[in-house]
Amino acid sequence: MKDLSDENYKITSTHGTITCPVCNNMLEMRWHQDSIPYFGDVMEISSVCVCGFKYADTLILGQHDPLRHSFKVCSEGHMCTRVIRSTSGTMRIPEWGVDIEPGPASEGYISNVEGVLDRIESVVNMAHKWAETPDELEKANCLLKAIDDARGGKSAFTLVIEDPLGNSAIVGNEVRVERLSPDYAERLNTGMFIIKK
Repeated sequence: MKDLSDENYKITSTHGTITCPVCNNMLEMRWHQDSIPYFGDVMEISSVCVCGFKYADTLILGQHDPLRHSFKVCSEGHMCTRVIRSTSGTMRIPEWGVDIEPGPASEGYISNVEGVLDRIESVVNMAHKWAETPDELEKANCLLKAIDDARGGKSAFTLVIEDPLGNSAIVGNEVRVERLSPDYAERLNTGMFIIKK
């Protein structure tokens, strides 16, 4: 058995079989190591079963200094600013009271500010449909209006990404980058199990 902690050992691609959790048929699991800009080395895992079950994940293999990226979004032009959110990144919009913390099913993605607003809007729309009280309905309506105003450059907000593993970023000239203290980084969710030596 190869030592996976050995830096000279890298998996390029391979496959194996597992039992489908839905229908118990055997299905092929594939994994492939790659290098992606902004994310670094990643392991891409995928599997598809004849019953329709699908599984795909991307694991980030590297770790960097814990960082906070802050960006004041105050114009339509800022909507195109690149946003990289890893599975360990916590995203915040303090003015709106929005905190998106990573969990076990978190997805990493590369998008832009407008794409982030689209994702938030789809969640708020779902919350709007499920609202059970007038207060919940009003909060959802206020947030949807704030998103719409921000998209049109009518109101400013601050987009913040904090990542204890340093794999998330906002890329732009006006972005403020700060190193997080070890104590603060330790309190952030990573969305994954971290094994410490």
